[in-house]
Amino acid sequence: MTRILKINLQKVFFTDREEKLIYVLQLANLSKEKAKNCLCISVTVGNDVYLTWLLVIEEMSEIKCEKLRSWMLHDLTLIDGIDPSADNPVINMHLDSEVLHLEAHSTASKYAFLRCLLKISDEYLGHDIPWQNFDHDFVGRSSSFLVPDDFVVIMKLCLDVLSCACVLNCF
Repeated sequence: MTRILKINLQKVFFTDREEKLIYVLQLANLSKEKAKNCLCISVTVGNDVYLTWLLVIEEMSEIKCEKLRSWMLHDLTLIDGIDPSADNPVINMHLDSEVLHLEAHSTASKYAFLRCLLKISDEYLGHDIPWQNFDHDFVGRSSSFLVPDDFVVIMKLCLDVLSCACVLNCF
């Protein structure tokens, strides 16, 4: 579903601005409206990286976007995962003048977003963005971009569930 949303957002919103959409983080719906909140990472022709918060309304076969906020990636000073020991999709993004409190659609998408931010910041800014309170096993550089999005996180969670099931069957 996110891949289709990404393709549609590229056509409807980012192509006109001559930007390439890199990643879409769906945020948890704050209201009961049909609109989706998305935080997008995009790159301009001049290699500037932007974080753009969009309100996306899908009606029938039409998509409408409203830009709520936008920041440059170099304004991001810290990304905080709040609690690495809990399955929690909340992120605090520390920007130059404010702290943005966001809730991702899922914990797996939160980690995929962080991995994408780290890769993009290394590629375009030449350094990593400081991050804290994330489980290092799920952020690991060795395998995070060899497989699509959050497959690594899903596989690790499946193995944990399988281990718990085996332990419970022993009793």
